[in-house]
Amino acid sequence: MLESLSISFLITFFISSLLYLIKQPLLIGYLISGFLVSHLFFLNQENLQYFSFFANLGLTFLLFLVGLELNWQNLKVIGKTSILVGLLQEISTIILGLLIAMFLGFDFTSALILSLALSFSSTAVVLKIFSDKREIETLHGRLIIGFMVVQDLLAILIFIFLELFASSFYFNSQKIFKELILGFLFLLLFFLINRVIKKLESFFSTSLEYLFLLGIAYIFGVIYLSEKINLGSEIGALLAGISLSNLSLVKEMISRFRPLRDFFLIVFFIYLGFNFSFKFLDLDFLLKTLIFSVFVIIFNPLITMLIMKIFKFTKKTSFIVGLSSGQISEFSFVLANNANKLNLFSQEFLSLTSFVGIITIFISTYLLYYYEFIYQKIEKFLKFWEEKDEDRKILLEKNEIIIVGCDRIGGILLNKLLEMKKNFLVIDFNPEIVKKLKGKGINVIYGDASEIDLWEEMNFSEIKLVISTVPDFKTNLLLVRYLKNKNSKIKFISVANRNEEKEILIKNGADLVVNPYILGGEYLGEKIKSYL
Repeated sequence: MLESLSISFLITFFISSLLYLIKQPLLIGYLISGFLVSHLFFLNQENLQYFSFFANLGLTFLLFLVGLELNWQNLKVIGKTSILVGLLQEISTIILGLLIAMFLGFDFTSALILSLALSFSSTAVVLKIFSDKREIETLHGRLIIGFMVVQDLLAILIFIFLELFASSFYFNSQKIFKELILGFLFLLLFFLINRVIKKLESFFSTSLEYLFLLGIAYIFGVIYLSEKINLGSEIGALLAGISLSNLSLVKEMISRFRPLRDFFLIVFFIYLGFNFSFKFLDLDFLLKTLIFSVFVIIFNPLITMLIMKIFKFTKKTSFIVGLSSGQISEFSFVLANNANKLNLFSQEFLSLTSFVGIITIFISTYLLYYYEFIYQKIEKFLKFWEEKDEDRKILLEKNEIIIVGCDRIGGILLNKLLEMKKNFLVIDFNPEIVKKLKGKGINVIYGDASEIDLWEEMNFSEIKLVISTVPDFKTNLLLVRYLKNKNSKIKFISVANRNEEKEILIKNGADLVVNPYILGGEYLGEKIKSYL
């Protein structure tokens, strides 16, 4: 077993290194490595059993950490619109995916599971890319986080339902009632244990090693009980994490368990790679792989964009958020693998899901990294996307001051300008903010400041000052260059989160660039002096 594990990790390292160099998710490397190991080296039944055991541990720790990291406060932050768009996108994708799968000859159960698997987008891949691009704090970044939270919650519910659905085939109604009673008692026990642990937090915090031991004992104790009442180890691990997610020590516990999860999760995806088989690679299999890959890469984003159009988001924001749904998730593999173990999903369909995953994650990564270039090329074909605001021309005629973005800093500036009784116009691409400001009688238009068409409608002889509070450096750089070219007398003020960005903006003509973090630090420093 040790020899097989050593060979597997060496191959995984070399394959993943190649993918790392071309900026691809390492997850693809794990799957490809599993495929190569299973076809280039002989793995006996004992080795496969060990790999299966380690893979199950990977799944166990993954779900435990998913439960621990589940932050219910995120739902309050992302807003109702983001939640509604996320839910509508999931429902629409599942229905369309189901229809396509049944048209291709899948039975209803397999078609439903496949459509569910293809509806989830990869949180790890998407957030990694937008984090690298420093766009998490933008509107599209926050909307994407909202979608991911909604999808994670739905994935958890579907995951639990799948286990219960599969087990219900073997129970009569009397036994099902008994299981429901046991499940209720199980959840009640969770609540009581959580209260006890909450009371003893200060005791457990004395040693991180002891805290880690508590987590290990707790997760396997819960799994043992969940197996006894036929809930399954996966649901037990997930519920164990959720039941501890409200502890103040949860971050320390996550940091201790993350390396353990990562190790066993690599084995899980390598083991999934074992499921790739040449015996399925006929023309029909390849055609289905192509159809579902196109569905995920093209039609998933289109569905998202159409839904966002209904909620009146700009075409650029809709385009970026839509692209983020153009690949399948880690949960897709987990769902397909579990359905296969429960005999609800064939080995061929599991291989199909894996192939679609590799193709969509690979292509989507490049689309997301270079979405700006792609958007510039296709923007002219999206002119129909946005509805013209009838009041826009009137609002754009005479404005001395323009505020771009009115969320945090912009909201404070707005109040100051109201106190000074200045004539100003707000431009924002968040429909909720626009609606709120219109309700207060403030001059505001819905639009994306990075789209030049909006500025072309303005009277530049009237504009004296433009204040941009959006954190996106590229948008601010575009604005300062464009405005100074149109009228060099226009004063331009913006924010920048990094000193390098501040210097570039000033070199390009910005009259004032402020770093909110530095200002906040200086203010706090002055306050501290007053206490000393």
